[in-house]
Amino acid sequence: MFRINKFVFWLLLAVSLPTFAQNPQHLSLLDAITEGLENNYSILLALNNEQISSNNATRGNAGMLPAVTFNSSASGNTSSSRSRPQDGDLQPWRSATATNLNSNIALDWTVFDGFAMFANYERLIELELMGQENLRATVQQTIASIMNVYFDIVSKQQEIHAFENILRISRLRVHAANDRFNSGRVSRVDVLSAQVDFNADTASYIRQTEDLRKAKIQLNRILAREITTDFFASDSIIVDQTLSYGAIQEMALSENPNVVLSRMSINVAALTLKSIEGQQYPRIRFTSGYALAGSWTPSGQTEHNRSGTLNYGLTLSVPIFNGHNISRQITNARIEMESAEIRLEQMQKEIEAQVASAYSTYVVYRNLASFEASNLGLAAENLEISMDRYRLGAISAVELRDVQRSYISATNRLIVAQYNAKISETALKLLTGAVM
Repeated sequence: MFRINKFVFWLLLAVSLPTFAQNPQHLSLLDAITEGLENNYSILLALNNEQISSNNATRGNAGMLPAVTFNSSASGNTSSSRSRPQDGDLQPWRSATATNLNSNIALDWTVFDGFAMFANYERLIELELMGQENLRATVQQTIASIMNVYFDIVSKQQEIHAFENILRISRLRVHAANDRFNSGRVSRVDVLSAQVDFNADTASYIRQTEDLRKAKIQLNRILAREITTDFFASDSIIVDQTLSYGAIQEMALSENPNVVLSRMSINVAALTLKSIEGQQYPRIRFTSGYALAGSWTPSGQTEHNRSGTLNYGLTLSVPIFNGHNISRQITNARIEMESAEIRLEQMQKEIEAQVASAYSTYVVYRNLASFEASNLGLAAENLEISMDRYRLGAISAVELRDVQRSYISATNRLIVAQYNAKISETALKLLTGAVM
Protein backbone atom coordinates (compact mmCIF):
# COMPACT_ATOMS: atom_id res chain seq x y z
CA MET A 1 0.00 0.00 0.00
CA PHE A 2 2.88 2.35 0.72
CA ARG A 3 4.08 2.07 -2.90
CA ILE A 4 0.67 3.14 -4.20
CA ASN A 5 0.68 6.18 -1.88
CA LYS A 6 4.18 7.07 -2.98
CA PHE A 7 3.23 6.81 -6.66
CA VAL A 8 0.22 9.07 -6.19
CA PHE A 9 2.32 11.56 -4.24
CA TRP A 10 4.90 11.88 -6.99
CA LEU A 11 2.17 12.09 -9.65
CA LEU A 12 0.56 14.92 -7.73
CA LEU A 13 3.88 16.69 -7.33
CA ALA A 14 4.78 16.33 -11.03
CA VAL A 15 1.46 17.71 -12.26
CA SER A 16 1.41 20.62 -9.80
CA LEU A 17 5.05 21.61 -10.19
CA PRO A 18 4.72 23.85 -13.31
CA THR A 19 2.11 25.96 -11.58
CA PHE A 20 3.44 26.37 -8.09
CA ALA A 21 7.21 26.03 -8.37
CA GLN A 22 9.86 28.75 -8.32
CA ASN A 23 8.09 31.09 -5.88
CA PRO A 24 5.69 32.86 -8.28
CA GLN A 25 5.38 36.62 -7.96
CA HIS A 26 2.49 38.16 -6.04
CA LEU A 27 0.14 40.04 -8.34
CA SER A 28 -2.37 42.44 -6.85
CA LEU A 29 -5.54 43.48 -8.67
CA LEU A 30 -4.27 47.05 -8.99
CA ASP A 31 -1.00 45.85 -10.50
CA ALA A 32 -2.90 43.66 -12.96
CA ILE A 33 -5.17 46.56 -14.01
CA THR A 34 -2.21 48.93 -14.35
CA GLU A 35 -0.34 46.46 -16.53
CA GLY A 36 -3.44 45.78 -18.61
CA LEU A 37 -4.08 49.48 -19.24
CA GLU A 38 -0.51 49.87 -20.49
CA ASN A 39 -0.30 46.78 -22.69
CA ASN A 40 -3.75 45.49 -23.61
CA TYR A 41 -4.11 45.28 -27.40
CA SER A 42 -7.74 46.42 -27.47
CA ILE A 43 -6.82 49.58 -25.55
CA LEU A 44 -3.86 50.28 -27.83
CA LEU A 45 -6.11 49.96 -30.89
CA ALA A 46 -8.77 52.18 -29.28
CA LEU A 47 -6.05 54.76 -28.54
CA ASN A 48 -5.06 54.78 -32.20
CA ASN A 49 -8.68 55.20 -33.30
CA GLU A 50 -9.14 58.02 -30.80
CA GLN A 51 -6.01 59.72 -32.12
CA ILE A 52 -7.31 59.46 -35.69
CA SER A 53 -10.66 61.05 -34.76
CA SER A 54 -8.76 63.79 -32.89
CA ASN A 55 -6.51 64.44 -35.90
CA ASN A 56 -9.59 64.70 -38.14
CA ALA A 57 -11.27 67.37 -35.97
CA THR A 58 -9.70 70.39 -37.68
CA ARG A 59 -11.09 73.45 -39.42
CA GLY A 60 -9.15 72.56 -42.52
CA ASN A 61 -10.80 69.14 -42.72
CA ALA A 62 -14.17 70.87 -42.38
CA GLY A 63 -13.43 73.10 -45.40
CA MET A 64 -13.12 76.37 -43.45
CA LEU A 65 -9.56 77.23 -44.50
CA PRO A 66 -8.24 78.27 -47.92
CA ALA A 67 -6.17 76.06 -50.17
CA VAL A 68 -2.91 77.56 -51.42
CA THR A 69 -1.02 75.93 -54.30
CA PHE A 70 2.37 76.74 -55.76
CA ASN A 71 3.33 75.57 -59.26
CA SER A 72 6.54 76.07 -61.15
CA SER A 73 7.89 74.89 -64.49
CA ALA A 74 11.05 75.44 -66.47
CA SER A 75 11.72 74.66 -70.13
CA GLY A 76 14.35 75.38 -72.72
CA ASN A 77 15.28 74.69 -76.29
CA THR A 78 18.37 74.85 -78.44
CA SER A 79 18.23 75.28 -82.22
CA SER A 80 21.00 75.15 -84.82
CA SER A 81 20.97 76.56 -88.37
CA ARG A 82 23.22 77.38 -91.30
CA SER A 83 22.59 79.19 -94.57
CA ARG A 84 24.20 79.96 -97.99
CA PRO A 85 23.59 83.39 -99.50
CA GLN A 86 23.05 83.56 -103.26
CA ASP A 87 26.24 85.46 -103.70
CA GLY A 88 28.30 84.00 -100.93
CA ASP A 89 29.74 80.94 -99.34
CA LEU A 90 28.06 78.44 -97.04
CA GLN A 91 27.81 79.95 -93.55
CA PRO A 92 28.89 77.99 -90.45
CA TRP A 93 26.36 76.42 -88.03
CA ARG A 94 24.80 78.83 -85.60
CA SER A 95 23.20 77.73 -82.32
CA ALA A 96 20.47 79.60 -80.37
CA THR A 97 19.39 78.74 -76.82
CA ALA A 98 16.15 79.90 -75.15
CA THR A 99 15.09 79.34 -71.53
CA ASN A 100 11.57 79.83 -70.08
CA LEU A 101 10.57 79.87 -66.41
CA ASN A 102 6.95 80.00 -65.21
CA SER A 103 5.81 80.09 -61.59
CA ASN A 104 2.47 80.82 -59.98
CA ILE A 105 0.84 80.69 -56.57
CA ALA A 106 -2.94 80.26 -56.35
CA LEU A 107 -5.42 80.66 -53.52
CA ASP A 108 -8.89 79.09 -53.46
CA TRP A 109 -11.13 79.85 -50.48
CA THR A 110 -14.79 78.97 -50.01
CA VAL A 111 -16.07 82.02 -48.13
CA PHE A 112 -19.68 80.90 -47.76
CA ASP A 113 -21.35 77.52 -48.34
CA GLY A 114 -24.62 77.85 -46.47
CA PHE A 115 -22.92 77.28 -43.07
CA ALA A 116 -22.19 73.67 -44.05
CA MET A 117 -18.53 74.05 -43.13
CA PHE A 118 -19.46 75.08 -39.59
CA ALA A 119 -21.78 72.08 -39.27
CA ASN A 120 -19.01 69.82 -40.59
CA TYR A 121 -16.56 71.20 -38.03
CA GLU A 122 -19.02 70.63 -35.18
CA ARG A 123 -19.65 67.10 -36.48
CA LEU A 124 -15.91 66.36 -36.50
CA ILE A 125 -15.67 67.63 -32.91
CA GLU A 126 -18.55 65.34 -31.98
CA LEU A 127 -16.84 62.40 -33.68
CA GLU A 128 -13.70 63.21 -31.70
CA LEU A 129 -15.74 63.05 -28.49
CA MET A 130 -17.21 59.74 -29.64
CA GLY A 131 -13.68 58.45 -30.15
CA GLN A 132 -12.84 59.44 -26.59
CA GLU A 133 -16.00 57.75 -25.32
CA ASN A 134 -15.19 54.58 -27.27
CA LEU A 135 -11.76 54.60 -25.66
CA ARG A 136 -13.33 55.01 -22.23
CA ALA A 137 -15.71 52.14 -22.93
CA THR A 138 -12.81 49.93 -24.05
CA VAL A 139 -10.87 50.80 -20.90
CA GLN A 140 -13.87 50.01 -18.71
CA GLN A 141 -14.51 46.71 -20.49
CA THR A 142 -10.86 45.73 -20.21
CA ILE A 143 -10.81 46.52 -16.49
CA ALA A 144 -13.95 44.43 -16.00
CA SER A 145 -12.42 41.52 -17.93
CA ILE A 146 -9.25 41.73 -15.84
CA MET A 147 -11.27 41.78 -12.62
CA ASN A 148 -13.44 38.83 -13.64
CA VAL A 149 -10.48 36.64 -14.59
CA TYR A 150 -8.45 37.79 -11.59
CA PHE A 151 -11.18 36.90 -9.12
CA ASP A 152 -11.72 33.61 -10.95
CA ILE A 153 -8.07 32.87 -10.19
CA VAL A 154 -8.58 33.91 -6.56
CA SER A 155 -11.56 31.57 -6.24
CA LYS A 156 -9.61 28.70 -7.80
CA GLN A 157 -6.73 29.33 -5.41
CA GLN A 158 -9.21 29.12 -2.54
CA GLU A 159 -10.63 25.87 -3.89
CA ILE A 160 -7.13 24.41 -4.16
CA HIS A 161 -6.34 25.48 -0.59
CA ALA A 162 -9.53 23.78 0.63
CA PHE A 163 -8.64 20.62 -1.27
CA GLU A 164 -5.17 20.64 0.25
CA ASN A 165 -6.89 20.30 3.63
CA ILE A 166 -9.06 17.51 2.28
CA LEU A 167 -5.99 15.73 0.88
CA ARG A 168 -4.26 16.04 4.23
CA ILE A 169 -7.22 14.40 5.94
CA SER A 170 -7.48 11.69 3.27
CA ARG A 171 -3.78 10.97 3.66
CA LEU A 172 -4.24 10.62 7.43
CA ARG A 173 -7.12 8.23 6.78
CA VAL A 174 -4.85 6.05 4.60
CA HIS A 175 -2.15 5.93 7.27
CA ALA A 176 -4.70 5.24 10.00
CA ALA A 177 -6.35 2.48 7.97
CA ASN A 178 -2.96 0.87 7.32
CA ASP A 179 -2.09 1.00 11.02
CA ARG A 180 -5.44 -0.50 12.02
CA PHE A 181 -5.19 -3.18 9.35
CA ASN A 182 -1.71 -4.14 10.52
CA SER A 183 -2.99 -4.37 14.09
CA GLY A 184 -5.96 -6.49 12.97
CA ARG A 185 -8.67 -4.02 13.96
CA VAL A 186 -10.09 -3.44 10.45
CA SER A 187 -10.33 -5.41 7.26
CA ARG A 188 -8.48 -4.77 4.04
CA VAL A 189 -11.69 -3.24 2.61
CA ASP A 190 -11.24 -0.21 4.89
CA VAL A 191 -7.68 0.29 3.63
CA LEU A 192 -8.74 0.06 0.00
CA SER A 193 -11.65 2.40 0.60
CA ALA A 194 -9.36 5.01 2.19
CA GLN A 195 -6.89 4.68 -0.68
CA VAL A 196 -9.62 5.03 -3.33
CA ASP A 197 -10.92 8.20 -1.62
CA PHE A 198 -7.40 9.61 -1.45
CA ASN A 199 -6.85 8.88 -5.14
CA ALA A 200 -10.17 10.51 -6.03
CA ASP A 201 -9.26 13.62 -4.03
CA THR A 202 -5.85 13.69 -5.72
CA ALA A 203 -7.47 13.54 -9.16
CA SER A 204 -9.79 16.40 -8.25
CA TYR A 205 -6.83 18.40 -6.99
CA ILE A 206 -4.93 17.82 -10.23
CA ARG A 207 -7.93 18.96 -12.30
CA GLN A 208 -8.24 22.11 -10.22
CA THR A 209 -4.56 22.98 -10.61
CA GLU A 210 -5.00 22.62 -14.37
CA ASP A 211 -8.06 24.92 -14.28
CA LEU A 212 -6.00 27.44 -12.32
CA ARG A 213 -3.19 27.23 -14.86
CA LYS A 214 -5.63 27.92 -17.72
CA ALA A 215 -7.12 30.90 -15.86
CA LYS A 216 -3.63 32.35 -15.41
CA ILE A 217 -2.95 31.93 -19.11
CA GLN A 218 -6.16 33.82 -19.87
CA LEU A 219 -5.18 36.72 -17.59
CA ASN A 220 -1.68 36.81 -19.09
CA ARG A 221 -3.27 37.07 -22.53
CA ILE A 222 -5.43 40.04 -21.46
CA LEU A 223 -2.40 41.73 -19.90
CA ALA A 224 -0.36 41.09 -23.10
CA ARG A 225 2.44 39.52 -21.08
CA GLU A 226 4.35 36.27 -21.47
CA ILE A 227 1.65 33.59 -21.59
CA THR A 228 3.42 31.19 -19.22
CA THR A 229 4.23 33.80 -16.56
CA ASP A 230 3.39 32.36 -13.16
CA PHE A 231 2.00 34.47 -10.34
CA PHE A 232 -0.08 34.34 -7.17
CA ALA A 233 -3.24 36.47 -7.02
CA SER A 234 -2.70 38.18 -3.69
CA ASP A 235 -6.01 40.02 -3.28
CA SER A 236 -9.14 38.46 -1.81
CA ILE A 237 -12.74 38.70 -2.94
CA ILE A 238 -14.51 41.51 -1.10
CA VAL A 239 -18.07 42.20 -2.21
CA ASP A 240 -19.34 45.78 -2.08
CA GLN A 241 -22.38 45.70 0.19
CA THR A 242 -23.52 49.29 -0.47
CA LEU A 243 -24.88 49.13 -4.03
CA SER A 244 -28.36 50.61 -4.39
CA TYR A 245 -30.67 49.68 -7.26
CA GLY A 246 -32.05 53.20 -7.74
CA ALA A 247 -28.63 54.86 -7.77
CA ILE A 248 -27.19 52.22 -10.11
CA GLN A 249 -30.06 52.53 -12.57
CA GLU A 250 -29.95 56.34 -12.58
CA MET A 251 -26.21 56.40 -13.14
CA ALA A 252 -26.39 53.71 -15.83
CA LEU A 253 -28.99 55.67 -17.83
CA SER A 254 -26.81 58.78 -17.76
CA GLU A 255 -23.21 57.48 -17.80
CA ASN A 256 -23.30 54.11 -19.55
CA PRO A 257 -20.91 54.37 -22.54
CA ASN A 258 -23.45 52.87 -24.95
CA VAL A 259 -26.10 55.36 -23.85
CA VAL A 260 -23.64 58.25 -24.12
CA LEU A 261 -22.60 57.11 -27.60
CA SER A 262 -26.25 56.85 -28.65
CA ARG A 263 -26.83 60.45 -27.56
CA MET A 264 -23.75 61.53 -29.48
CA SER A 265 -25.04 59.69 -32.55
CA ILE A 266 -28.17 61.87 -32.44
CA ASN A 267 -25.98 64.99 -32.40
CA VAL A 268 -23.92 63.69 -35.32
CA ALA A 269 -27.10 62.94 -37.29
CA ALA A 270 -28.43 66.45 -36.59
CA LEU A 271 -25.18 68.06 -37.74
CA THR A 272 -25.13 65.88 -40.85
CA LEU A 273 -28.63 67.13 -41.65
CA LYS A 274 -27.50 70.72 -41.13
CA SER A 275 -24.54 70.18 -43.44
CA ILE A 276 -26.73 68.76 -46.20
CA GLU A 277 -29.25 71.60 -45.85
CA GLY A 278 -26.37 74.01 -46.44
CA GLN A 279 -26.12 72.70 -49.99
CA GLN A 280 -29.38 74.56 -50.79
CA TYR A 281 -27.73 77.96 -50.29
CA PRO A 282 -25.49 79.86 -52.69
CA ARG A 283 -21.74 79.21 -52.53
CA ILE A 284 -19.18 82.01 -52.71
CA ARG A 285 -15.54 81.29 -53.56
CA PHE A 286 -12.68 83.73 -53.51
CA THR A 287 -9.79 82.98 -55.83
CA SER A 288 -6.51 84.76 -56.26
CA GLY A 289 -3.14 84.08 -57.82
CA TYR A 290 0.11 85.56 -58.87
CA ALA A 291 2.02 84.32 -61.93
CA LEU A 292 5.62 85.07 -62.76
CA ALA A 293 7.07 84.27 -66.18
CA GLY A 294 10.56 84.81 -67.52
CA SER A 295 12.47 83.95 -70.70
CA TRP A 296 16.13 84.21 -71.67
CA THR A 297 17.29 84.23 -75.29
CA PRO A 298 20.91 85.36 -75.44
CA SER A 299 21.07 85.26 -79.24
CA GLY A 300 17.74 86.94 -79.90
CA GLN A 301 16.74 90.53 -80.23
CA THR A 302 15.48 90.53 -76.61
CA GLU A 303 17.91 88.83 -74.32
CA HIS A 304 15.75 88.80 -71.16
CA ASN A 305 11.98 89.13 -70.69
CA ARG A 306 10.13 88.91 -67.36
CA SER A 307 6.47 89.53 -66.45
CA GLY A 308 4.26 89.21 -63.36
CA THR A 309 0.49 88.96 -63.21
CA LEU A 310 -1.85 89.24 -60.19
CA ASN A 311 -5.40 87.96 -60.59
CA TYR A 312 -8.31 87.72 -58.18
CA GLY A 313 -12.03 87.21 -58.26
CA LEU A 314 -15.21 86.00 -56.61
CA THR A 315 -17.30 83.11 -57.86
CA LEU A 316 -20.97 82.78 -56.97
CA SER A 317 -22.67 79.41 -57.45
CA VAL A 318 -26.43 79.15 -56.94
CA PRO A 319 -28.01 75.66 -56.91
CA ILE A 320 -31.17 75.72 -58.98
CA PHE A 321 -31.96 72.12 -59.79
CA ASN A 322 -29.98 68.88 -59.40
CA GLY A 323 -32.61 66.21 -59.87
CA HIS A 324 -34.04 66.59 -56.32
CA ASN A 325 -30.91 64.94 -54.92
CA ILE A 326 -30.51 67.48 -52.13
CA SER A 327 -34.13 67.00 -51.08
CA ARG A 328 -33.62 63.25 -51.06
CA GLN A 329 -30.49 63.55 -48.96
CA ILE A 330 -32.26 65.85 -46.49
CA THR A 331 -35.15 63.39 -46.16
CA ASN A 332 -32.76 60.51 -45.55
CA ALA A 333 -30.80 62.54 -42.99
CA ARG A 334 -34.00 63.29 -41.06
CA ILE A 335 -34.90 59.60 -41.10
CA GLU A 336 -31.41 58.74 -39.83
CA MET A 337 -31.79 61.24 -36.99
CA GLU A 338 -35.14 59.67 -36.09
CA SER A 339 -33.49 56.23 -36.17
CA ALA A 340 -30.74 57.50 -33.85
CA GLU A 341 -33.39 58.66 -31.37
CA ILE A 342 -35.10 55.25 -31.58
CA ARG A 343 -31.77 53.50 -30.97
CA LEU A 344 -31.24 55.66 -27.88
CA GLU A 345 -34.62 54.63 -26.46
CA GLN A 346 -33.88 51.01 -27.31
CA MET A 347 -30.46 51.21 -25.61
CA GLN A 348 -31.97 52.79 -22.48
CA LYS A 349 -34.50 49.96 -22.19
CA GLU A 350 -31.73 47.41 -22.72
CA ILE A 351 -29.63 49.02 -20.00
CA GLU A 352 -32.60 49.08 -17.62
CA ALA A 353 -33.13 45.35 -18.20
CA GLN A 354 -29.44 44.58 -17.71
CA VAL A 355 -29.32 46.57 -14.47
CA ALA A 356 -32.43 44.83 -13.13
CA SER A 357 -31.07 41.38 -13.98
CA ALA A 358 -27.55 42.04 -12.69
CA TYR A 359 -28.81 43.62 -9.49
CA SER A 360 -31.12 40.69 -8.78
CA THR A 361 -28.20 38.29 -9.25
CA TYR A 362 -26.00 40.52 -7.09
CA VAL A 363 -28.49 40.55 -4.20
CA VAL A 364 -29.05 36.78 -4.36
CA TYR A 365 -25.36 35.86 -4.33
CA ARG A 366 -24.50 38.56 -1.80
CA ASN A 367 -27.01 37.03 0.60
CA LEU A 368 -25.89 33.52 -0.30
CA ALA A 369 -22.28 34.44 0.39
CA SER A 370 -23.21 35.68 3.86
CA PHE A 371 -25.23 32.54 4.56
CA GLU A 372 -22.61 30.14 3.20
CA ALA A 373 -19.85 31.85 5.23
CA SER A 374 -21.80 31.04 8.38
CA ASN A 375 -22.53 27.53 7.14
CA LEU A 376 -18.85 26.91 6.33
CA GLY A 377 -17.97 27.73 9.91
CA LEU A 378 -20.32 24.98 11.07
CA ALA A 379 -18.93 22.54 8.50
CA ALA A 380 -15.34 23.28 9.55
CA GLU A 381 -16.20 22.76 13.22
CA ASN A 382 -17.99 19.52 12.38
CA LEU A 383 -14.96 18.31 10.42
CA GLU A 384 -12.60 19.05 13.29
CA ILE A 385 -14.79 17.24 15.80
CA SER A 386 -15.24 14.30 13.42
CA MET A 387 -11.48 14.01 12.97
CA ASP A 388 -11.01 13.79 16.72
CA ARG A 389 -13.74 11.16 16.98
CA TYR A 390 -12.22 9.21 14.06
CA ARG A 391 -8.86 9.11 15.79
CA LEU A 392 -10.60 7.72 18.88
CA GLY A 393 -12.48 5.18 16.77
CA ALA A 394 -15.87 6.68 17.66
CA ILE A 395 -16.95 7.00 14.01
CA SER A 396 -16.21 4.97 10.90
CA ALA A 397 -14.22 6.00 7.84
CA VAL A 398 -17.44 6.18 5.85
CA GLU A 399 -18.92 8.67 8.31
CA LEU A 400 -15.75 10.77 8.21
CA ARG A 401 -15.86 10.74 4.42
CA ASP A 402 -19.41 12.11 4.50
CA VAL A 403 -18.20 14.92 6.76
CA GLN A 404 -15.35 15.62 4.34
CA ARG A 405 -17.75 15.86 1.44
CA SER A 406 -20.00 18.17 3.43
CA TYR A 407 -17.07 20.44 4.21
CA ILE A 408 -15.78 20.65 0.65
CA SER A 409 -19.32 21.20 -0.65
CA ALA A 410 -19.84 24.07 1.82
CA THR A 411 -16.49 25.54 0.82
CA ASN A 412 -17.28 25.38 -2.88
CA ARG A 413 -20.71 26.92 -2.36
CA LEU A 414 -19.19 29.84 -0.48
CA ILE A 415 -16.50 30.40 -3.10
CA VAL A 416 -19.05 30.25 -5.93
CA ALA A 417 -21.40 32.63 -4.12
CA GLN A 418 -18.62 35.15 -3.43
CA TYR A 419 -17.32 34.95 -6.98
CA ASN A 420 -20.79 35.32 -8.56
CA ALA A 421 -21.59 38.23 -6.22
CA LYS A 422 -18.35 39.94 -7.27
CA ILE A 423 -19.00 39.27 -10.95
CA SER A 424 -22.50 40.75 -10.61
CA GLU A 425 -21.08 43.74 -8.75
CA THR A 426 -18.54 44.29 -11.53
CA ALA A 427 -21.28 43.98 -14.16
CA LEU A 428 -23.37 46.62 -12.37
CA LYS A 429 -20.45 49.02 -12.15
CA LEU A 430 -19.59 48.38 -15.78
CA LEU A 431 -23.13 49.35 -16.72
CA THR A 432 -22.64 52.66 -14.90
CA GLY A 433 -19.39 53.31 -16.71
CA ALA A 434 -17.43 53.31 -13.44
CA VAL A 435 -15.90 49.87 -12.86
CA MET A 436 -13.16 51.19 -10.60
